[in-house]
Amino acid sequence: MNSDTIEQRFEQLEEKLAYQEMTNAELSEEIFRQQKEIDTLTLAHQSMVQRMEALQDVAAEGDGSQNEKPPHY
Repeated sequence: MNSDTIEQRFEQLEEKLAYQEMTNAELSEEIFRQQKEIDTLTLAHQSMVQRMEALQDVAAEGDGSQNEKPPHY
């Protein structure tokens, strides 16, 4: 191989490496953004579950008092 061929191959490898580094940085940013979104959605889900449980507790308390006969019976 002559020096021109080696230099061309070296430049091609440098170009590919630069492209790979850029792609890696973009993917890393996207993963970071998605993780933040997952964390936000997880907190929202937990909050909704807690609210549903609280509503079920209130509904269960209300059901029991509606089935009881008033004290004058």
